[in-house]
Amino acid sequence: MYIYTRMTVLRLTWIISFLFVGAGCSSVSLIPPKKTAIAASEREQQLLQLAREHFTQSRFQAALQNAQEVISLNPDNVEAQYAAALSYMALDKYDMSLEFSKRAAAYRSEYLPDIYLLMGECYQQLDDPWNALRTYRFAATQFPDNPIIQYMLGDAYAYLGKLEFASDAFKAAIHIAPGNAEVHYRLGLIYYSLYYKTPALLSLSTSLLVEPGQARASLIGKNIIDLLARGEVSKKTDEGNFQSVDAALIQQRTALLNRSEKYTAFEITKAQYLSLFKQLNTAKIKNQKTFVMDDYVPFYNKIHLLDLDETFVYYIFQGAEDENIRDWLEKHADERKQLEQLFKATAHR
Repeated sequence: MYIYTRMTVLRLTWIISFLFVGAGCSSVSLIPPKKTAIAASEREQQLLQLAREHFTQSRFQAALQNAQEVISLNPDNVEAQYAAALSYMALDKYDMSLEFSKRAAAYRSEYLPDIYLLMGECYQQLDDPWNALRTYRFAATQFPDNPIIQYMLGDAYAYLGKLEFASDAFKAAIHIAPGNAEVHYRLGLIYYSLYYKTPALLSLSTSLLVEPGQARASLIGKNIIDLLARGEVSKKTDEGNFQSVDAALIQQRTALLNRSEKYTAFEITKAQYLSLFKQLNTAKIKNQKTFVMDDYVPFYNKIHLLDLDETFVYYIFQGAEDENIRDWLEKHADERKQLEQLFKATAHR
């Protein structure tokens, strides 16, 4: 994770904490665990195995009974506390799930990141988004390199309309684990809503690259088309000065629309993307230290240098009902595989 991303999240922590206290909100208070769990006996291990099997089979009440039996034998068995919390959550008993999650969070254990996530989900299900936020924020300070915690922190901020804070958390999640289509999409939505044209294009396009067949592919495609059709250059430069890129996209679209030849919507889109790749690789936008410049632009430059620009466009729009796109991808299977391998190597850096 980049230092500036982590520092931004941590710096904002005390500010928001002060605001919450000043507002007189009833809030959860979390501290690092101090208790030590007692190792499970052979009988406890057998019961926990039964609980896991029952839970996998969606027999949640039976799983809960197994966990409770372990707790009666050993109140300091943290795995049993966590199993009970999971079972209560599956049974829609969120108050009880929260109670056992809090008990489990008092112990040092390997389950702690998941316990914090479960606590946050309990608060969300109980319509208590502020305490969900506090829980995820605390968890992020304890496990800053956990991408799921960072994602849920961003989700909580976004739910509460704190988009700048949400974007910091989503960026952290992306830097830790770039291979998650959902987090690229969520960051792209923030850029889209705040009118960051090129950053939004890169985030949303990356989401489709990661998972072109995702359920929201059509919606993302519409967002992308809307961005490409926007006729103004973005004035925002804090994510990088992409005004030359925006201008090139507008110029390319205008030029094609003004020609006597008729171009399909996809042909115009493809031409704009090819212009995007070319502009991203120019000296005009180099030497800028932002998340977009550090995490997105280098990857798009690799695609350009490997001459996979056109493949990229067809690949991310493969979910569209267009036989020409499917036919092109079938005829260029090698390039498609090369693009997939490039992203796979990047996502596992």
